[in-house]
Amino acid sequence: MKIGIQTYRWDAELDTDVCDSYNNANLTITLKLGFRQINPEGGKAEGLYHDYGDVKEPTRKIVRWAAGTWAQWKQNLCASAQQYWNGKFWLINNFDHLTYTVRGATYRPNIYCRMRIVSAHVPSIGPVDAHHVINCVRLHQTTQWFGSSARLYDSRDTQPDWIQNDSKGKRVIQRAHVHEIGHLLGLQHVDVGKPHCPKNSNTNAAACYGIADHDMHSVMGSGMGLRLECANPWRHAAVLLTQKGNADSLTDWKAELKRHYPRNTDEITANRVVDVRPHRG
Repeated sequence: MKIGIQTYRWDAELDTDVCDSYNNANLTITLKLGFRQINPEGGKAEGLYHDYGDVKEPTRKIVRWAAGTWAQWKQNLCASAQQYWNGKFWLINNFDHLTYTVRGATYRPNIYCRMRIVSAHVPSIGPVDAHHVINCVRLHQTTQWFGSSARLYDSRDTQPDWIQNDSKGKRVIQRAHVHEIGHLLGLQHVDVGKPHCPKNSNTNAAACYGIADHDMHSVMGSGMGLRLECANPWRHAAVLLTQKGNADSLTDWKAELKRHYPRNTDEITANRVVDVRPHRG
């Protein structure tokens, strides 16, 4: 069985046809991204563009996109972001739902979280078949830094970048596009909601990217580390698709970073965790 939903942020599909005594249901979130070139004005080879696309911010030197460079950059961005987010989480199914039988044994599957990123066509006129449209600038070789955002990328956002050190002097390194994809999925900066980053404040302030080292190194901070809360988009999708549980609960569709196998009736009754491949006849 395959069931799907469409939201303004992403589409999601739950596939139980893949279930057996070892494999869980797949929940795939699909992001359709439209990319739009931002080139120097007047057809020039070089020009200037504001950080964050905001006229109140400083300008940086940009160059015109070339056809081959543009296509390769889009392909690399989609492929590398998908690789980062795909297949990293398992959602634990504590509901009497989605059960199936294999060779006389009844199993309850968990949910394996998949990710698919599609580059959508952006026409010059007319509707766009994409969840998000992202403006993209190509930086001049002399430009050292550019202020990008969830809907404004620069040509170096797929490359590792170092901005700061943590309290132990260790570099905090991030590939900005995976962070921005997190925002498109619906994730906020790691410290949003803490006293130094209230939800009703400027959540793009430096403090919102993490004060403690472990927060700073997270992908929704300034680093590349995955945290369990990064699975929240899939948890929300699981609730919508199954009509079971509460996405804001800490126990409903609990996320794990390690594979958990489907549980049989005895394992469920014993409340046993099955995170090592079991022997099943």
